[in-house]
Amino acid sequence: MNKLKINLSSYFTKTLPILLLFLIFAGLKFDGGDDDIYTKINKNMDIFGRVYKEIALNYVDEVDPDKFMKAGIEGMLGTLDPYTNFIDESRKDEIDMLTTGKYGGIGITIGIRDSAVVITEIMDGYSAQREGLRRGDLILEIDGTMIYGQKINEIRGLVRGATGTTLKMKVQRGDNQYEYTLTRQEVQLKNITYKGVIEDGIGYIKLERFNRYSENEILDAITEIKARGDVKGIVLDLRDNPGGLLDAAVGILNKFVDRGSLLLTTKGRKPDSEKKYFSYEDPVLGRSIPMAVLVNQNTASASEIVAGAIQDLDRGVIVGTKSFGKGLVQVYTPLSYNDQLKITNQKYFTPSGRWIQLKNYFKENKYGVFKNNPYFSQTEFKTLNGRIVSSEGGILPDSTISAAGNNELMQDLFMHDVYYQFASKYVGEHPVDNGFIISDDILNEFISFVNSGQVEFSTKAETELGHLKQVLSDKKYSDKAMTYISELESELMAERLRDFESSKPEIKRQLEIEILKKYNRPEKEIADINLKGDIQLQTALSIIKNLELYNSILNIK
Repeated sequence: MNKLKINLSSYFTKTLPILLLFLIFAGLKFDGGDDDIYTKINKNMDIFGRVYKEIALNYVDEVDPDKFMKAGIEGMLGTLDPYTNFIDESRKDEIDMLTTGKYGGIGITIGIRDSAVVITEIMDGYSAQREGLRRGDLILEIDGTMIYGQKINEIRGLVRGATGTTLKMKVQRGDNQYEYTLTRQEVQLKNITYKGVIEDGIGYIKLERFNRYSENEILDAITEIKARGDVKGIVLDLRDNPGGLLDAAVGILNKFVDRGSLLLTTKGRKPDSEKKYFSYEDPVLGRSIPMAVLVNQNTASASEIVAGAIQDLDRGVIVGTKSFGKGLVQVYTPLSYNDQLKITNQKYFTPSGRWIQLKNYFKENKYGVFKNNPYFSQTEFKTLNGRIVSSEGGILPDSTISAAGNNELMQDLFMHDVYYQFASKYVGEHPVDNGFIISDDILNEFISFVNSGQVEFSTKAETELGHLKQVLSDKKYSDKAMTYISELESELMAERLRDFESSKPEIKRQLEIEILKKYNRPEKEIADINLKGDIQLQTALSIIKNLELYNSILNIK
């Protein structure tokens, strides 16, 4: 018992400073001045500490003091917004990746497919590729830890780590299981995955994230495009860009907007926390060069800062679908023992004054931890040229264009990695490239593959109908009821065929890309095929090339 008391005492020495920080930010109701808040902090510190100590010492089953404290911290932060997180020393790589784009890993991207963790991409030149891991492999264990049911961030934490260290990974491929020993090395993520002139004088830049190097990489990309001749337009692709550093967004905006332009305003809890960000240099590409920014539902945070400023300053047109809607700013606060707190400390507003946050965690908080604050009732704002823009969650494009084949069938083909599975089968049967070109015969072969049952695949409606059919069968419903089910099955199959027919061009494009990847064709060739069939990009190009339309959208007189 004495030993336990000593360990707990040491633990409290470590955690009380952290606990104090969390209690400060836990949404206590502040009714008075500093004396009042510190009185409440001290009171709640005492209560929290007593509860923690009582459970740690006297609960019927022994609890792990470290994990118990972490659960308490995460529970407390769970009453706030989802971006305020406790980051212990083992997750330091997340911060490194955000700031530098580097981390220790094995060169894979993972995702969730039907509740299973799947390898979705294999990067060139890293341990995963060298040892033979494949896209579509299901991850079962990492260093003996079963990963089914774990959160995606926890799984990434198991894969990443210090460079030079190793991990064992067990995967399932088809009916077989394989185990690999993999060595972590420094993985450098690409901020820009495509840059170049895609039509006569029109440049295209695909930016994946905002870190400390993004601004310089954008400048280098623009310089390369300008070196190819007169620039007649520029497209900045921010689709699926989750954001990153605010300063990187500000730096990138400086390359496109006039010196002295207001880019955004941030506001914290205290009235004197307001800060305005202005452009501080002459643009590399001025207003005379038409600009389009591509966004979609996964364009978030720093990406929305850039898109919002370009729109509000009438510097360019926004094309695509409505963005994510994240109008909050986080900072990293160092804690004891190399732990850190990522805390939402500000809201940001676009130049016109819009707060584009979609979900208002402060107003809709079910725990009631926030003091009542005035919220913004204004929903319409004006751009520099007097156009009306909305603040109701996300950046609404000037030209809304959905991605090609954006139906349930197309989404499910991606979710179930059907393109990858067919490409593996096709290249296995046709190992020689022979100048591969996608044909209608290959497309029909793919449709047969999907409908043959060789691959586990069903739309949500088909899955739900299957569950209903099983219930009716178990309950021994009448033959008439089962007849209705059969008719619905037939109609759903007909609907699938109609979706196939309407989505043929996009399915064909995705098949060609996936098969060419298997044949190891050059990245640029594959990227060019992707761009030519990109309806949102093609729409942006058509607007840029039509100056009368471009000026009309932006209300340029």
